[in-house]
Amino acid sequence: MHKVSIIIPNFNYGQYVSEAIESALNQTYPNIEVIFIDDGSVDGSLDAALSYSITVLSQENQGVSAARNNAASMATGDYLLFLDSDDLLYPDAIEVMVKELASSEANIGFCYGQLQYFGEKNDIFISAPFDPKKLSFANYIQTSVLIKKSIFDAVGGFDRGFALREDWELFIRVWHYGYSGKYLPRPVIKYRKHRPKKVVREMSKLRKRLSDVKLIRLYPMFFWRKVLSSPVRFLYYNFRYFKPSMVGNYGKSKMEIKLIK
Repeated sequence: MHKVSIIIPNFNYGQYVSEAIESALNQTYPNIEVIFIDDGSVDGSLDAALSYSITVLSQENQGVSAARNNAASMATGDYLLFLDSDDLLYPDAIEVMVKELASSEANIGFCYGQLQYFGEKNDIFISAPFDPKKLSFANYIQTSVLIKKSIFDAVGGFDRGFALREDWELFIRVWHYGYSGKYLPRPVIKYRKHRPKKVVREMSKLRKRLSDVKLIRLYPMFFWRKVLSSPVRFLYYNFRYFKPSMVGNYGKSKMEIKLIK
């Protein structure tokens, strides 16, 4: 039976941590390990995590991509699943995705299902079967895929230079390595939707534009349509904000990871 490592990165979401951890521990699939990694929280998140029989890690604040990579470097599962600390897994999520991925062809690197919003929004995120052309227009794959650890390690994990859309970049890179995804047309994760304040929305706009530039710089032929659709915007953000050191930061970081429990 394949072992699954459920990795929960967290930054100041202490009020939601227990729900996320319990959704991971209450899976119908028995062969799992849960790894919680705190990314420098100051709200008591660690105390909440320490009340459970799971692996608890801590690091200085480095961002979600570094947290996921650092935790993955210590995972012992055959498959990985990344669960944000304010989200929830359906009870049979791991079971149905393992069944799908284990029975798929060798070129299938990950399995993904649909995402159910809850909170400020209560509908289903529109997803679709894997299609690289569609992926060049928008990311229709939710972050919490079940991915083979061997493939995640081979491609380098998340790019730590991305503060946003890091999952989109990973899926594109996995495809460039010759692997596809398998779509499961049912919800597997509940995504907590927060209502952003005006300042947060403005910050997100800049981060999205910069993420677009990073994606285009890494995969110019893949995103040629995006360049043609907004060439002036791309040139502005490229010359105003982009630095080559922002991309290509793969694998675990060099900063210390503390094993708390």
